[in-house]
Amino acid sequence: MDFKLSKEEQELWERAKQFTYEHITPRALELEKRDEFPKEVVQKAYEAGLMNLHIPKEAGGPGLSLLAETLVSEATGYGCAGMATSIMCNNLAFAPLVIGATIEQLQTYVQPLITGKEAKFGAFCLTERGAGSDPADMTTRAVRDGDEYVITGAKCFATNAPVASLFTVFASTQPELRHKGLSVFMVPKTKGVKIGHIERKMGQKNSVQSEVFFEDVRVPKDCLVGKEGDGFKIAMMTLDKTRAGIAAIATGVAQRAVDEAARFANIRHQFGKPIGKFQGISFMLADMGTRASAARLLTRYAAWLADHGMPVSKDSAFAKAFASDAAMQNATDAVQIMGGYGYLEEYPVEKLMRDAKLTQIYEGTNQIQRLVAGRAILKESVNLDTGFHVKYEGRDPPLI
Repeated sequence: MDFKLSKEEQELWERAKQFTYEHITPRALELEKRDEFPKEVVQKAYEAGLMNLHIPKEAGGPGLSLLAETLVSEATGYGCAGMATSIMCNNLAFAPLVIGATIEQLQTYVQPLITGKEAKFGAFCLTERGAGSDPADMTTRAVRDGDEYVITGAKCFATNAPVASLFTVFASTQPELRHKGLSVFMVPKTKGVKIGHIERKMGQKNSVQSEVFFEDVRVPKDCLVGKEGDGFKIAMMTLDKTRAGIAAIATGVAQRAVDEAARFANIRHQFGKPIGKFQGISFMLADMGTRASAARLLTRYAAWLADHGMPVSKDSAFAKAFASDAAMQNATDAVQIMGGYGYLEEYPVEKLMRDAKLTQIYEGTNQIQRLVAGRAILKESVNLDTGFHVKYEGRDPPLI
């Protein structure tokens, strides 16, 4: 067992941290006040080779691992979770295409977006106002008409949608089959694709989410990813992989909270000594550091499993739920350690607290993560031999 990063991974990790130090951390609060997509910083990230890492080489991308993606997400998340979401959102938008599309489709629809001088973006369009955790309730429809599909419906909470050139759209091709009738399409920005309400959020203001309306949008039949009915399977496979990215952003927030609280605890004096010398504060810092380190290990392990083609649903759910809970708890504790200063906008932990909350919600709430993990554990237990051979059916378990 080797926990060391490879030379290439270490170089990427250092490059992403340096980029964050130079371009994200100093400007995060300033840009947040604009409450808009941070185009200039994201363009610099694109030029620095920190975007579209998962696109295969055959389609013009670097073809890096999911573990490599988590390194960039953690580093940028340390500086600003909103900007990290904006920078890494193409990982989510294009992941269903990498999973289900042919190389020819990727070369046609994705490669032009990731090889030019300017950064281009995709938007992942799954959630609807009436269909969030249960995609089987979606009302967006795709109807075959000769050599085309006609897509009609509305999506919401679509990250990067206002700046997107390509939309990965989940729609029902056979509504009577519910989740088994879902399909996924690549939809270029074209006639009938309209951006609706842009959300105003409590935190992560350096990322942008909006409604997207599809009004009788016609796309060629080769925009279908995989086969009709593959949509739900592709969506679940996508989220299994991309949860590690959210966990990594959350880990960055959790670590930043540790560092800011510790720095303050060293310089803030009360009763004649730094407050970090008091057991109550030092214990809080120890717990915060433990959570950040555990989140990092869970996240990288989930990414490693995915990179090696091993089952990852349970472990990616573990990582996303734990890391985002750690981010929220650490941010709250950092505000508490800094007292009144922690509650002020001039200090970074107030922003960390607002940004952390969304990591517990997007790409599947933490309640859904626990549902996924719990089901996996129950499934594994069916054939589990603990060495204690007592049948529980019809009787209470023995007291041990």
